Amino acid sequence: MDALRYGKAPTVHWRTERAGRRALIAATVASLDCLSLVAIAFYSPPGRSERARRRCLLRLLPELSAHEVGTVVFESRREQDAGDRAILTNLRISGQVAAEMAVVWARASSDAALWTADVVAGIVAGWLDGEDRWLALFEERLTFFEAEGI
Repeated sequence: MDALRYGKAPTVHWRTERAGRRALIAATVASLDCLSLVAIAFYSPPGRSERARRRCLLRLLPELSAHEVGTVVFESRREQDAGDRAILTNLRISGQVAAEMAVVWARASSDAALWTADVVAGIVAGWLDGEDRWLALFEERLTFFEAEGI
């Protein structure tokens, strides 16, 4: 993933990449041996994105726990991390997320796996907007979950 960074860019970020580089990035990420679980919440802006994020986390974290994922890494959003922690705590208390599943927050520049997640999320968002060019590379390893209650 480090080799995919452009120049001195600290990360790979799908939305800021030129179209020509997206082919290389998509092919590289698609070649990784991993399964992608994607929670989707449909919402109408403005002001609904945080609620949609909460709904996605409520759907996604129990699925990751059920798949016995050992560690989940969130991209830190600094002051907003507390909200993610509160969701995680409530899911642990209700028994929907195993206590053994570690959850950590990191800066995107410090963990290239976060770039991979960003690429998959960007490709899925593009597909939802009608751009299906890249999805075929991933469809055998993508599992979608719809978040409820938006």
